Amino acid sequence: MDKNIQYILEVARCGGITKAANKLYITPSALSRFVQARESELNVLLFHRIGKRFVPTEAGKYYIQKCQEIEQLQLELNQQMQHFANISNKVIQIGVQPSFSTVVLDKVLPVFRKTYPDMKIVLQEYSATNLMEMLRRQEVDVILATTDKRNSDYEYQLVKSCETVIAVEKNHPLITQAVLREGFRYPWIDLSKCAEEENVMQLPGTIFRQEADELYARNELIPNIGYQISGTRTGLACVACNQAVMITLDYMIFNSLFSDKIIPLSIGEEPLHTELNLVFMKDTVFRKEIQKLYKIICKQIRKF
Repeated sequence: MDKNIQYILEVARCGGITKAANKLYITPSALSRFVQARESELNVLLFHRIGKRFVPTEAGKYYIQKCQEIEQLQLELNQQMQHFANISNKVIQIGVQPSFSTVVLDKVLPVFRKTYPDMKIVLQEYSATNLMEMLRRQEVDVILATTDKRNSDYEYQLVKSCETVIAVEKNHPLITQAVLREGFRYPWIDLSKCAEEENVMQLPGTIFRQEADELYARNELIPNIGYQISGTRTGLACVACNQAVMITLDYMIFNSLFSDKIIPLSIGEEPLHTELNLVFMKDTVFRKEIQKLYKIICKQIRKF
């Protein structure tokens, strides 16, 4: 990117020379001289110097705003050019939630590559929220992710309807207290009994943590949080090895490395469902390839 944009924006973001210079890997004196030279070229002051702080002037605010717009346009241009390069080079970028990456790598991609042996595959693992943002920016062509709402710009193809459950180790005492209940896929357990057990929770701020907190709160329960983890895979490992319990989705259990050690129990007054979808842009050039990918995924994302 043009230094006239990059350097001024970094000074504005950092509010000073020293921190900005460190991020730009140049000396503070060199950056200071650059700002002064740019102001001389424009014949206008871009920053008020208040001690060590650099505060944008009115002219500086306008300049910075336009620089930000140029920066965004440059980013979009680079992304689009990369997208066209991927098309011409037969590169498809697939985004997947970490909970489903194992089955995609082990069962889905080998079959897909037999159909398209010349297709290069880039697989990226991120949370559902991050994947949707990457799809919007066209950094991926298609994603496999759980979704709770839909955007009209995308096409959604349902892979599975997942039920919110409590994951327990197959010899956990809670299993003996579970009962069959109409409308639920699995033996049903009172959530108050789950709250008393050591719970595995994702870190605060994540979608699954928010949903677990809301579920307990709706039932006026405070869970005994024994472990806080960053992702579902680690959480299920904790369930399998430490006899903790965890609110999650049934298909995340079935397609994990611990599917033979963990079983789901239904919870709540009525079943709670989340869609697992294959999501992509409606105008994608990879529609034929994505349809094949969809058929393979539907066959391989399984219930035991």
